[in-house]
Amino acid sequence: MHPLISTAKPDELAFIAGLDYGQNASEHLLALKSLIFERHCNFKEDEYWCPYEVIELGSNSVHPGREREFVLCCLLVLEAIKRGFDSAHDRESKFSAIEPRLSEISSEMATLLVEAYANDH
Repeated sequence: MHPLISTAKPDELAFIAGLDYGQNASEHLLALKSLIFERHCNFKEDEYWCPYEVIELGSNSVHPGREREFVLCCLLVLEAIKRGFDSAHDRESKFSAIEPRLSEISSEMATLLVEAYANDH
């Protein structure tokens, strides 16, 4: 698990949990907390809808003032790919999808994502 993921703050997770127009935000929040802090990104088979749905939504765009949430979601997607949970995507296609957004976040966070997606561990 990328070290940044374990630094996710309650308000960041709450923002991510509400990305599906607030639908089932409480359920998504509990699932995110469990995924990150209890299971260290070991996804369960039945988590495609909750919480993976909001994680994918969070990796699709950068919301002003919520750049860390975008980065967290991108890293969680990468974990899902690396662990075989998300078999519909590969790291190259997902990086191609986020690459245009890198100019919308700090250079430090952009570098972190580039390195995370480039490393094969």
